Amino acid sequence: MIHVKSIDHICLWVSSLSEAKYYYETIFGFVCKPRDNDNTTLIVESGNVHFFICKNNDADKYIPQQHLSFEVASLDKVIKTLNKNGITEYHLGEVNFFKHRNYKWCEWKDPNGIRLECVEII
Repeated sequence: MIHVKSIDHICLWVSSLSEAKYYYETIFGFVCKPRDNDNTTLIVESGNVHFFICKNNDADKYIPQQHLSFEVASLDKVIKTLNKNGITEYHLGEVNFFKHRNYKWCEWKDPNGIRLECVEII
């Protein structure tokens, strides 16, 4: 069993990055900046929150591109749990471009195709 500490982040898909940037900066005071080498993604963060906003004009693609991310204490335990339950198709990586809360990640899909991710803070 995977023991989740918290939801780490989400990825929102929108049709207008400029409207989303204005909204989240104005309403919440978040800093929204383009992701390096990717003009279709904003990195949104504050001292205790971070998430992504991505541009996509095709609403049919929103669901497979959205994902839910959980913070965990150990990715090693997540990988063991996935393997034990026959889930062998997953991807690993690392994010190190935030000011706060960079992480290692493991991502896979649930039976309905929803992308799930667990992150270990580094």
